[in-house]
Amino acid sequence: MREIKGFINGEFVNSAEFGDIYSPATGQMVSQYHVTSTQQVDEAVNAAKEALKGPWGDFSLQQRVDILYKIADGIDARFDEFLKAECLDTGKPYSLARHIDIPRGAANFKVFADTIKNAADEAFHMPTPDGTGALNYTARKPKGVIGVIGPWNLPPIVNDVENCTSSCLW
Repeated sequence: MREIKGFINGEFVNSAEFGDIYSPATGQMVSQYHVTSTQQVDEAVNAAKEALKGPWGDFSLQQRVDILYKIADGIDARFDEFLKAECLDTGKPYSLARHIDIPRGAANFKVFADTIKNAADEAFHMPTPDGTGALNYTARKPKGVIGVIGPWNLPPIVNDVENCTSSCLW
């Protein structure tokens, strides 16, 4: 039986409570996960905030792009593992997940990398009531810790609702 642990501050963590994951295709239990406690969520948020104070928060644009491409490459390198997990979790046939879900999960990270690499900075002047004017400009830097609960239906890893095609299973 596969056991899924939380990941906080670079380490896998246990919890006292477990949840079961069943295959929707067979009804068979396929894994158990450690239920994350409120305390563990707080620990994860604090660890992420601390990470922003170190080198992680000062990464250059190119370093961030490189990381996103490495994630995509990691998905591709572990393709069969992601495929099996996706099919067990969702009950989708291998033929669908093999040609849509897993490739799209990796492709999304490449699109995100290309987007941040090619998004233009902006600067513009704006009149002010005192007549001196103001210069407005963009500064691209990490926003901070962001929690996301995303749909799990398509694709694994990242779900792009705006660009969903008829292949999405809503």
